[in-house]
Amino acid sequence: MASRDSDPADRYDAGPRDAGAASAAPVSKIVVALAAVIPLAMLAVVLVMVRGIGDEAAEEAASEPVAAVAIPAPAAGSEECAALVGQLPEMLGDAARVALVEPAPEGTAAYRMPDAEPIIVRCGLPAPPTFTVGVGLQEVNGVQWFNEPDPDPAVTDSTWVAVDRPQYVAVTLPEGSGTGPIQDLSDALTAALEEVEPNPAPAG
Repeated sequence: MASRDSDPADRYDAGPRDAGAASAAPVSKIVVALAAVIPLAMLAVVLVMVRGIGDEAAEEAASEPVAAVAIPAPAAGSEECAALVGQLPEMLGDAARVALVEPAPEGTAAYRMPDAEPIIVRCGLPAPPTFTVGVGLQEVNGVQWFNEPDPDPAVTDSTWVAVDRPQYVAVTLPEGSGTGPIQDLSDALTAALEEVEPNPAPAG
């Protein structure tokens, strides 16, 4: 009979050993969960840091001076153009005003958004050659604009010319600029320059 009975000590030892194994299981699950979560958290931190560095680089590039190509603008040095350039706002839509590379053309200003081509404003230009009687105009905030077509169909920028001010004022907008820049520029034109009757060339 004695040989069939187990050692009493075994019965007392079994309880603590089983409890230890049971308590170890939740700990193991926690360790596994932490091992999975911590790398993800670290990755998220790294991505935020990289994104922040990228945003700073884009903003820094957007604030660099813009080189504006000189084009014929016989009235760029006029009092009207000087008044307009002096009153232009710091923002056109979401684009911030930036400096021009010297020597800068008279009557010119530049704006830019991060990761975008600059917006160029020019005052004192000659009348657009395609601005003739019968062409369509678009009114924006009280200013009459003529959309000057580019002879190169591959060009995606658009050029708009204000034709109802004492001086012709053109703005070149990169594709995707939206309506904000031309709306804000129209407000600046209304404040700086008086309205005049458009004077298109004869058709044909």
